[in-house]
Amino acid sequence: MKLGTAGGLVFVILTWGSSFIFIKYGLQDMPPITFAAYRFLLASSILLASLLISGKYKMVLKFTKREVLSVAILGVVNVFFYYIFEFYGLQHVPAGQASVIINTDPIIVTVLGAIFLGEAITKRKVAGLVLGYTGVTLVVIATNPTLSGSIWNIVVLGSAFSWAVGSLLAKKIAYNMDSYLMTATSVPFGTILLFAAAIITEGIFPINRISSLGWTSLIFLGVVSSVMTFFVWYEVLHEIEASTACITLLLVPVVTTILGVIFLYEFYTEISVLGIALTLIGVYLTQNRNSKSPNEEVATAEPETVPSK
Repeated sequence: MKLGTAGGLVFVILTWGSSFIFIKYGLQDMPPITFAAYRFLLASSILLASLLISGKYKMVLKFTKREVLSVAILGVVNVFFYYIFEFYGLQHVPAGQASVIINTDPIIVTVLGAIFLGEAITKRKVAGLVLGYTGVTLVVIATNPTLSGSIWNIVVLGSAFSWAVGSLLAKKIAYNMDSYLMTATSVPFGTILLFAAAIITEGIFPINRISSLGWTSLIFLGVVSSVMTFFVWYEVLHEIEASTACITLLLVPVVTTILGVIFLYEFYTEISVLGIALTLIGVYLTQNRNSKSPNEEVATAEPETVPSK
C-alpha cells in the first residue's frame, strides 16, 4: 500500500471516529435536528459549489424524473432519517457505544440483501450475524441496562438500519450514476427536510447562541467529516480493494471508544470491551471477500453514499 493511501485511510478512520465526539459537543449548544440541519447546510453548500466549479451540474440538468426521485429518496433515507436517529440517540447514549451500534450496518445489509435481493447468506455471514449482535447486546446491557437506556439504543440502531437501506438503494443507483454525483445531489434533499423538521419541532434557532465549541463542532462535521473525508475516501478506493478499505473502517468505533474515554469520561467494563470485540468480529465476518481488482471492486462495492458516519 502506498504511503499516501495509508495516510488517507488513517485520516478517514480518525475523522469518522472523532465525529461522534464532536456531535456530543455540539449537542450541548443546539437541539439535535437543528444541529444536523446546520451541519449539512455547510456540507451541501460545498458539494453544490463543487458541482458548479467542476461543470458536473450539466449532468444534473439531464437527470430523468426517475433519477431525481432516486436521489431524493436516498437523501430522505441516508441523510434525514439517519442523522435524526443518530443525533437524538447521541443525546442519551455514550459516543463509543453509539459508534459500535451504528457500524453494524454491514450486518443489516446482509439480512436485507438476502430478503430483498436474494443474496446468499453463507455460514461465515451467519456466524457474523450471531457474534455481531451478541456483542451489541453485551455492550448495551453492560453500559446501560435500564429500559430507557435500551430504548435510546434502539433509536441509534435506527441509524444503522437507515444506512443499510440507503446502501442497498445506492447500490442500484450507482450502476447508472457517478457516486460523487449521487452524493452531491442527495445530500441537499436531506438537508431541506432537516431544516423543515427543525423549524416545525424545535423552532428557529439563532446562530448567535452557538458557542465557539459549537462552531468548531459544526465546521469539523460539516466541512472535514462530511466533505473532505468523502473525497479522501474515494481516492483510497481507487488505490486499494474496496473490501480491504471497508474492513479497516472497523477501527472507527475503536477510535470513538478511546476518544470517548479520554474526552467525555465514558466508562466501559470488561463486558463492554468483550461486546465491542465480538461486534467488530461479527461485522468483519459479514464483509464480502473476493479477489476482484481494485477498479472492478470500486464499481461493485456498496458505496459510502453520504460522506460521513
